[in-house]
Amino acid sequence: MTDQHHDQFSKAPRTDAAWDEQKRQRVKLLRASLEAEIEALEAKLAPRSIEEIMAALSRCLTLTAPTGMSQDDRLEWLTIAAPELADLPSMLFDDACAHARRTCDHPAKIIPAILKYEPAHYWMGPDQARKHLAEAKAKLANIDAPRLEQKVDETEKHEVGSGMKDLLRDLMKNAEASL
Repeated sequence: MTDQHHDQFSKAPRTDAAWDEQKRQRVKLLRASLEAEIEALEAKLAPRSIEEIMAALSRCLTLTAPTGMSQDDRLEWLTIAAPELADLPSMLFDDACAHARRTCDHPAKIIPAILKYEPAHYWMGPDQARKHLAEAKAKLANIDAPRLEQKVDETEKHEVGSGMKDLLRDLMKNAEASL
């Protein structure tokens, strides 16, 4: 059975099997795209490891530690401070640490500066990323859901077509009159 509609790039009518294959390919591409988007958003929202946090905080501490702070004191500060940032999304972490290195002059100011950091240049902050992640997961979960069949009301189709013809005719008359 052939469909009466034609693809704009081919002259031959499409078969139901060809339409089904095109739908399968579209769903396959959409699924791959959604999975990649979900993976990227989850990576941006995932926190850094404690080791990565301690390494970044060490750089901050090196710039702000008073001269009398011993190596043991620095290690103790890092051990206590690192877990405070364990929930910070990685998409903010590096910039927040760079902000702390630029603005802090004492170790007690580092963690508050990182936690309060709000970048102005991100097109998508953590809240928007979480929202996009939820939407992408919902789309992926719904990708194979059955769809309602759309029925075309022939009377309505005819009325809309007639209305469009009348509108185009009036527009052409107005265009000719204005010339």
